[in-house]
Amino acid sequence: MELKDFISETIKQITDGVLEGSSYIRKQSNSSEGIRDQYTKIDFDIAITTNEENKDDLGGKISVVQVFSAGASTSKSASTSSQNRIKFEVLAHIKTS
Repeated sequence: MELKDFISETIKQITDGVLEGSSYIRKQSNSSEGIRDQYTKIDFDIAITTNEENKDDLGGKISVVQVFSAGASTSKSASTSSQNRIKFEVLAHIKTS
């Protein structure tokens, strides 16, 4: 998964979760408020792994490493792997009412 897609999907899922949770609170407790509208800080701490192989492929992209993958294949190539971390935060205002 590309980094931009990971960040976008994470923010979308957090927003959907907050909205669903607020709706649930309003319905279950007969409260008109639910979760208060406010800015919410979303912290990201992402490990980026890059692999360089001795192939004739052109281009590149930053991808978020998948935790699990299954399958088998064989090939001969030399590769170098490095890992970097990206930390940042975003403020999101999620209107719940």
